[in-house]
Amino acid sequence: MFEFLLASDQPFATLNWWMILTVALVHAVGCFIRGAYGFGSNMPIVVATTFIIGPHHAILLALMTTIICQIHLMPSGFKTADWQVAKTLIPGMIIGSLFGTWAFTFLSGISLQIILGILIVGIIVMDTFKLVEKLTNKFEIRSPKITGSFSFISGTMGGLSGAGAFYFLVVYLKHACPTPIALRGTNVMLATVTMSIRVTALAFAGMITPTLITEGLLLSPIVCLATWLGAHAFKVSSSGRFYFTLQVLLILGAVVLIFKGVKEVLVG
Repeated sequence: MFEFLLASDQPFATLNWWMILTVALVHAVGCFIRGAYGFGSNMPIVVATTFIIGPHHAILLALMTTIICQIHLMPSGFKTADWQVAKTLIPGMIIGSLFGTWAFTFLSGISLQIILGILIVGIIVMDTFKLVEKLTNKFEIRSPKITGSFSFISGTMGGLSGAGAFYFLVVYLKHACPTPIALRGTNVMLATVTMSIRVTALAFAGMITPTLITEGLLLSPIVCLATWLGAHAFKVSSSGRFYFTLQVLLILGAVVLIFKGVKEVLVG
């Protein structure tokens, strides 16, 4: 399932130019979203590029490029983050990230594909019908049990699939952070912590290879430009329609991932 790590020392060795261009454009769109909101890049990147390079490679490459995004966003995130909120979430996110990353190293490509599709559909359904918000109205959201549960689940989702963790966590942050600016900054800093944990764990597992790093660096110019554009030029007035369209495309992609995975299980 990790054959791509050993296939060649040449970056994107198994892809033609059109595939490489598609991967680059998808990463640019994802990093534009992260630049605007401080989160949200991995889900569209992972879903779209899984069809081209497979789920494990897609998740690892998304980690490389979002690290580049994160470096660009960290200074403002550090200044505007609500550290009182962040410090209550970090322990659970660290434990969850380690657990999710451990599971990632053992899952087959087919299993990961199905899980990824189910997770994304579940997250979007919860977001669309405000299911988590309804739960927060019934419980004390700042209690240690609720905080620990949100942070652990988010960390696990991020470690396992590299996508969707902060779509889930942002529901909590909407209530916990005093302003949208603080929410975005807190998102940025929590993402930095979880990425650091994931990279360290994956490096120890031998999955952060020189070829993978080179692929990330090759995508860095377009990723940096897209992140800058997202941070400076995104219009809030268009965000509702933009996210509705994005969610529809993600659900379609996730359903196809599930269908393909189940079909491969049945045929295999």
